[in-house]
Amino acid sequence: MIFLKKILLLQICFILFPIYIFSQGELEITREPDKYNLNSIGFKLNSNGSGAYYSFSTRINYRLRRFFEAEYNYMKSPKEIKVVNPYFESITVKKFVFGKTYTVHNIKAGYGYNKMIFDKRDRNSVSIHLKGGGGVILAVSKPIYYEIVDSLKLINGYFIPYTSYYRIDINIQNNPTDIVGKAPFNLGLNEMKVHPGIYLKMGMSFDFSQDIMKSKVLETGVIYDYYLNPIEIIAGQVNSNFLYLYISYHFGKKYDAVLNREFRKDQRKISRQSIN
Repeated sequence: MIFLKKILLLQICFILFPIYIFSQGELEITREPDKYNLNSIGFKLNSNGSGAYYSFSTRINYRLRRFFEAEYNYMKSPKEIKVVNPYFESITVKKFVFGKTYTVHNIKAGYGYNKMIFDKRDRNSVSIHLKGGGGVILAVSKPIYYEIVDSLKLINGYFIPYTSYYRIDINIQNNPTDIVGKAPFNLGLNEMKVHPGIYLKMGMSFDFSQDIMKSKVLETGVIYDYYLNPIEIIAGQVNSNFLYLYISYHFGKKYDAVLNREFRKDQRKISRQSIN
């Protein structure tokens, strides 16, 4: 809940800050190409994890663009809290999230539209855009094994713990004081599950780049994910539906497709003339 409040506060700041900047500034005398493509990469922070982002967009008209996007995300539960077992000094303890049963990663591929509602009329101002889209998801979940104390042996007046690797079982009600930490990553690889799904996305973005041929974008909004196979991250919490907030920063370069073609033609002509 605290993490969600931080996300909401950041979203409000991102909305108010560009509007303040947009209110005044030096008149912009240059303009971007009439028709350009844009490649962007960046990173994002979700209220249920984090990820990386890529998009490619093309122009439909002055204010409307279409985009293709791809994402990688690491999913986590808002209830995750990392702890360390303080009761075992004779062995190396590691941080772990008690009750976490699976690590979940997903990749997304989608299509959508970007509509500019305010353009850059002043230098050092921002353009403001509304975005909407959706696509397909492929998530993979891997079970987590823990190193758990299963016996103690008294040696020279000290209890020496002996451990084995197990998965958390809510039916047995594992005691968190018996957990030393997470087991090696390779345990559980042969038990991975695949979760296909779809997603919908609505957001608002702010491009504050001062270079008309580049983009620097802050984006915020909401995403809804639906998985055909339910996902479990925390023991006993199995869901197919995930609704969460996101904030992303991505940057890229614009290029005029027509001008680029003409430039390549001119270069080929020059090359042929030099050969002749």
